[in-house]
Amino acid sequence: MERHDMDSAMIEFPPQSWDAYYRHREDIAALLDPRCFSIGWMDTQLLSGDALAFGTDDAVIIVTVKQYPAGATELHGLAAAGAVGGILELIEQAEQWGRDKGLTFACISSRPAWARLLKARGYCVTRVEISKDL
Repeated sequence: MERHDMDSAMIEFPPQSWDAYYRHREDIAALLDPRCFSIGWMDTQLLSGDALAFGTDDAVIIVTVKQYPAGATELHGLAAAGAVGGILELIEQAEQWGRDKGLTFACISSRPAWARLLKARGYCVTRVEISKDL
């Protein structure tokens, strides 16, 4: 089990799904904004236990746990690759893991199509991020 530090709390991570991650690593690399993240950074997040890969034969998702100053804990979806059905299955697994660990809510950083796809599964748009090149 990996350990994820959250101030004074410890969350036990299940074993990483390395096979699924390596199968989809190039797809994940293509999704990352190279101005902000590299695949090497993602590798380091997983190797250090600061991120967790859930995987199946046809998909992988990568999540982190965030703790907010007021006490809320978030299961945060960083990236996903593979078959949509497999990704949706993994989101359900990650949500259940988060519930089992007592996390407060789940949030997924994604492109707009995922907001439409996940609406039927109880997700709603709560924040909008806008950006501009300088």
